[in-house]
Amino acid sequence: MTLKPASSERSWPDPAGFPFFYGWVIVALAGLCAFWGLGVVARSYTVILKPLTEDLGMPRTMGVLGITVGSVVASLASPLIGRLVDQRGARLPVAISATVTGFTLIALAFVQDAWWFLVLFGGVLGLARPSLQAVGAQTTVAKWFVRKRGRAVTYATLGMPLSAVVLIPVTNWMVTNFDWRTAWIVLGTGILLFLALPAAIFMRGQPEDVGLLPDGDPPAVERGGAGADGTSQARGGGEVSWEAGAAFRTPTFWLLSAGFAVIGLVPTMMNIHMFPHFTDQGLDPTAAAAATGSFGLYVVGSRLLFWGQVFDRLPMQQVLVLWSCLMTGAIVAMLLVNGPVLAFVAAGCYGIAMGATAPLGTLAWARYYGRASLGSITGLASMVGIVNDIAGPLMPSLVHDLTGSYQGAFTATAAACVVGVLLFALAGVPRPPLKAAVA
Repeated sequence: MTLKPASSERSWPDPAGFPFFYGWVIVALAGLCAFWGLGVVARSYTVILKPLTEDLGMPRTMGVLGITVGSVVASLASPLIGRLVDQRGARLPVAISATVTGFTLIALAFVQDAWWFLVLFGGVLGLARPSLQAVGAQTTVAKWFVRKRGRAVTYATLGMPLSAVVLIPVTNWMVTNFDWRTAWIVLGTGILLFLALPAAIFMRGQPEDVGLLPDGDPPAVERGGAGADGTSQARGGGEVSWEAGAAFRTPTFWLLSAGFAVIGLVPTMMNIHMFPHFTDQGLDPTAAAAATGSFGLYVVGSRLLFWGQVFDRLPMQQVLVLWSCLMTGAIVAMLLVNGPVLAFVAAGCYGIAMGATAPLGTLAWARYYGRASLGSITGLASMVGIVNDIAGPLMPSLVHDLTGSYQGAFTATAAACVVGVLLFALAGVPRPPLKAAVA
């Protein structure tokens, strides 16, 4: 079985005519998706949460429920989006999702009722989210690269930490000097201009769609053929890809999915609750925004100076165990915050661990199962992650409403992360199937 073009995309601009490999354009677009798609929904909202809930007269739990609803909707939609990306490419899903996200944020500026907030922020943005994150944009990067995948995915995910560095203080400035409604309008307009439009023009699904090969290899590199065991050897890096159904039947798939779901409690919790936690611990909003945003610098630094080397030199299973241990330590550090100094230290610990999070969400699946069915595989894995999508944002807010503190929620999450470490330690590399797709 060979990897066939997902679609025939011959239009301006012509990727084959670029002076450099067009895959790097896809990397840049995925970076914009990470910056705007995650940055606005997660990073900016951590600043908007308090004034929004106070203005609409609803408890913080109701405000966080919007994130939970959106995450559940995104998880349920991910398998369908992933299959669409595998079959038809990411151009249309990403462009439509970015457009819907931009207009929805502008509409949120006029919300007067908590239920309309849930419909727009949870339901509509939830449907748009998968295409802008792992299942759509990052999966597409992995389809364009094999040998250079670690570097490419690492660069593509730099938009996430940069969104924390840029959007958190900018959003805080807009909320402080104007209001949260103005912030939504500005952010929504930014997505329409700087994400939806470029995606509609430049996004392409995979190199085969436009007559290219992964990593920019010349046609002579394309060598196929069956190996002695009946597997198909891949072109563009020698990678063997699994069909989705075969991958789903391996214990490794479910161990990895469960591990990501458990460790994923930490970022889904911190994306929303780190800023409120710091203010609850005595930091003024400006200092809390600075500490919260600083973790993005650690993400960028660790991703470029540390994790990039780790991805290339260590087996993926060891990388996953290391990452999950660091995430466990980061949530413990949050428990110790009692002032500005420890807030910056905790944010730094979290930032170093987060340096691996976004790349691993794509690299692990591609390393274990190849790229031919990568959208479908990551889509189903996202459905398993519905556990952290619900518990990560909502559980801390419930604990906070009941106790006035996040400490109990952070302690329970640290204990759960120990289980996540064990799950990754058990997730060995699966034996390739007798029939695999050429990727």
